[in-house]
Amino acid sequence: MNAELSENKQAETAIAETAAAETAAAGTAQWEFIDSGFNTGRFNMDFDLELVERCKNENISFLRFYRWKPYAISLGYNQTKFTAGHKIDTEKCKTDGIDIVDRPTGGRAVLHSEELTYSVITKSDDAVHEMYRKISLALLNGLKLIEPENTELQELSFTKEMPDLLKLAKTGMYNLCFNTSIKNEINFKGKKLVGSAQRKFSGIVLQHGSVLIGKHHENIVSYLLTDEKVKDKLKKEIEQKTTCLNDILKRTVSYEETASALLKGFEKTLNISFK
Repeated sequence: MNAELSENKQAETAIAETAAAETAAAGTAQWEFIDSGFNTGRFNMDFDLELVERCKNENISFLRFYRWKPYAISLGYNQTKFTAGHKIDTEKCKTDGIDIVDRPTGGRAVLHSEELTYSVITKSDDAVHEMYRKISLALLNGLKLIEPENTELQELSFTKEMPDLLKLAKTGMYNLCFNTSIKNEINFKGKKLVGSAQRKFSGIVLQHGSVLIGKHHENIVSYLLTDEKVKDKLKKEIEQKTTCLNDILKRTVSYEETASALLKGFEKTLNISFK
């Protein structure tokens, strides 16, 4: 194990110990797991908000896995501030049967297709970045359980640096989720595998994100209203900076095995059991 991987492992262990201790201290906190399967973009975003209300009123935390039918492009709630250069081609989306939906969280445009989408809804007094790291660690540990003996999967790690988001916004690179990694997102050898966004609602954390299984997310460039030269540049960016489970494991990875491994990762890392 090289020095960088060793350093990552030490950091991950520390986060896991803290997360488990805090979860155990919560005592009576209840967690519910939901796999809601395929639904439209609007349903998926509305359902996450419904779970925020349930968490607030019933003191239950939720982990949800879901999928998208039809495929959908989701936009961060504040993304209009950054999208002057690249708008979504709504007519092409309509022709191709692609939903467009606003997310209640921040972040950038994502084409939801060959992926497992997760959401975590829970009460927390943690700073946003701390809760983000804990959830990311649960995801990281879960992904490694898809093939526990696979040495490639053990190279999954956290992105260490935070990019200059204002600079990216000016260049247009900020508009797509998967052409830039932020701190504590999960990557494989420097390529982004999981993209997440978070928002707090009066003490209730909603974090959701995409775990890439296949490569179809790269096609988001086709739905931008910009010239072909810019599209080519963005296409190369997203191809160079992202990966997926199918490519890492060099086989077709199923949604079901991904979901099973991630569920175990949350149970183990956060020391919780689901009803």
